[in-house]
Amino acid sequence: MRSGIMGNLIFKIFVGVVVSCYFFPFNTWAFPALNSKMVVAAFGLVLFCWEHFRTRNYCLRKDMIPVLLLGLLFSLSSYMSVAINGTGDMVYVTYFVSMAVWLGGAYCVIWLLRKLYGKASLQHVFIYLAIVSAAQCIIALLIYEIKPFADFVNGIVMYAAEYYEHNRSRLYGIGAGFDSAGIRFSTVLLGIGYLVRSTSASRGWRIAYIIMFAITGTLGNMISRTTVVGVAFGLIYMLFPSVSWLRSRISMNSVWMWLTVSCGIVVFIVTGVYLYRSSPAVNDLMQYGFEGFINLFETGTFSTHSSDLILDYLFVIHPDNIKTWLIGDGYFSDPFDPSKFYMGTDVGYTRFIFYGGLIGLMCFMSYFMCCTYVLSRRNRQLTMFFVMMFCLQLVVWIKIPTDIFSTFALMLLSDGHIAERRLYGNTDDTESDSLVLA
Repeated sequence: MRSGIMGNLIFKIFVGVVVSCYFFPFNTWAFPALNSKMVVAAFGLVLFCWEHFRTRNYCLRKDMIPVLLLGLLFSLSSYMSVAINGTGDMVYVTYFVSMAVWLGGAYCVIWLLRKLYGKASLQHVFIYLAIVSAAQCIIALLIYEIKPFADFVNGIVMYAAEYYEHNRSRLYGIGAGFDSAGIRFSTVLLGIGYLVRSTSASRGWRIAYIIMFAITGTLGNMISRTTVVGVAFGLIYMLFPSVSWLRSRISMNSVWMWLTVSCGIVVFIVTGVYLYRSSPAVNDLMQYGFEGFINLFETGTFSTHSSDLILDYLFVIHPDNIKTWLIGDGYFSDPFDPSKFYMGTDVGYTRFIFYGGLIGLMCFMSYFMCCTYVLSRRNRQLTMFFVMMFCLQLVVWIKIPTDIFSTFALMLLSDGHIAERRLYGNTDDTESDSLVLA
């Protein structure tokens, strides 16, 4: 019995490691050209083929076909821009391949979850993403505080050594760094909001989710300030999970939720202010992670270095001819210095337009709109959640031209929302706000 429990625990830890390798891919010094996401995707392809030949009846869901076609269309529109402009910048021409790799990695994760739990529901997906994200934030803090641990990790995992040596106030985990980590943290924080509001979890589990939300929201901002977008979206969804709250009666469950979140925010602010004033190390980390809020408190203006740059460039740098507006210039990076941005701006929308024009931007936006539509058709009760995930993507593009398909891929391949009390083992029978599939 004990060996069975231990084996189950080891399998769960293994699944968590695979989820981290997929969601926060990293390269090693031993194999610099091969990142962990590609390895997980390769196993996903093997598992897909094995399942197909074993069952003889497995095929992709029909509603996935438009998603794949729109991903291909975006790659073709990018190729059109590159071909017409005669450039060699293929960064988004190969997006279809990148999409396929994400789907392969997601299939491996979903397959493991099904083996472990029988189903791979959205609850399972976001529970593991929440645990992995909180763990990455804790690992980042350990790397910052414990030099032997940092040396051990940095001796195995490739990282931007020169950048972090000059920016000691910025944390990084194992594959979790820069804006890409902040964007993924944001999707997870919104997902935690979903877990808190839409599962049949006991209050103990909900408190655990809120703790993971606090860890990821706080330390995640010290890794990437883009995480604040997820904090905002997650809090909004926790407190207002659907428009029905406008006409619903006040319940004890809603009162408890508001009190818990409000008390958590107060405790977080008081603790943060105390540590900011008493600990030089925490002061340095918070100066970066919460620069905007500190400036708001000290000067009355919410501003950060990056937000100032965005405001300076957002409406100033734009195409000056019809051709560029329509099909772009075919450049993502500066052709004379690939380490710099084309036209000197990293604003997502601007860079998409300069690369593939409004045609390319609309293709990419339609691709994520299709993902949102497909998920909403499968789980109509969660339409607001998926719409908020799509809106999160639109907000992120104001900062940086990257996407959240890593999260969408997991949701698309999952078994959807399933209200199962056995998901948690023990629940409070008084809970009555869980969503039930028709």
